[in-house]
Amino acid sequence: MPDLAQRDPSEVASVLSRWLTTKLGKEARPEVFDVQAPASNGFSNETILCRTRITTKGATSEQRLVVRVAPTKHLLFMDAQFDTQYRVMRSLSDGDTGIPLPPLGWYEEDSQYLGVPFFTMDHVEGDVPTDNLPYTIDGWVIEATPEQQSTMWWSGIDAMAAVHRTDWRTLGLDWLGQPRRGRPGLEQQMSYYRDFLDWAAKGSPQPTLEATWKWLVDHQPAEEGDVVVSWGDSRIGNMIWRDFKCVSVLDWEMATLGQPEMDLGWWLYFNRQFADGLGVPRPPGFASHEETIARYSELMGRPMKDLFFYEIFSGFRFAAIMVRLAELTKDSDALPDDPDTTSTNNLATQLLATMLDLPAPT
Repeated sequence: MPDLAQRDPSEVASVLSRWLTTKLGKEARPEVFDVQAPASNGFSNETILCRTRITTKGATSEQRLVVRVAPTKHLLFMDAQFDTQYRVMRSLSDGDTGIPLPPLGWYEEDSQYLGVPFFTMDHVEGDVPTDNLPYTIDGWVIEATPEQQSTMWWSGIDAMAAVHRTDWRTLGLDWLGQPRRGRPGLEQQMSYYRDFLDWAAKGSPQPTLEATWKWLVDHQPAEEGDVVVSWGDSRIGNMIWRDFKCVSVLDWEMATLGQPEMDLGWWLYFNRQFADGLGVPRPPGFASHEETIARYSELMGRPMKDLFFYEIFSGFRFAAIMVRLAELTKDSDALPDDPDTTSTNNLATQLLATMLDLPAPT
């Protein structure tokens, strides 16, 4: 689990100040201070928040900075490349795609500073819905009016559509494909997550996931639409919001190439996971799945097909990630000690069992 507690904040401030000097020059007298971790740090990367003080033409200014650091104690994703998210965001930013993204700083490969590669982004003012407790149970999202929730839902959908309208070939993002795994889209992704589950499970039985896999193989649709950039982790919780409008799309480490249904299915699945999966109503201002699919079909200029399949595949992917998380947190206090939550019996496997009418996981 990445955690700023692994580092001395004052030492981090000193190191980053020295690093910024190599980028801005001694005359800028860069100073990094107020180093801290966000309230909810991720599992796939370490995140450091800090402030910088820089002098330009005799005037001193302060700025908030976000530093994303490669994992040092674990690997959440199989074959993960830390620079993927930076390269994708850089291409999308430079390509003037209209996708709301945080302003990017530099990517640093040299391990002399933090021991591993890292990159910086400007801090974007706004709010991020929490996963724990989920935003469907507590916090500013569920406390908002239905009108505000509706604005939020459709703003997120518009941001995701901007991703899918990107001309990835012009931006040189063809490297996101994994041709050794087959055609971009389901063929590649099913190959990857089958291997991912085997890698994460380490031979332990996964009855719900194996039954789900069989269903996926039996029901895999033919994909005929144009391939798009797939964000990969398309969730409300991976966006920064201001006045219930999306002002930044975050977390691109799962980016790939595929059909827009891949991201839309992930979006709809997590809407279901944080409501039906928790036994609570979804925010009343959020559109129904049917309304969302209809609107997204308009935005993409073609019907969105087989969304139930893509939701199930999203649940399978999330459940496989939960298997890996269970292993990573086995000997830590990073997750609550809940005897009812295991690699085989958790929110993801419980919802999959409900959706596919499978035996309850144990």
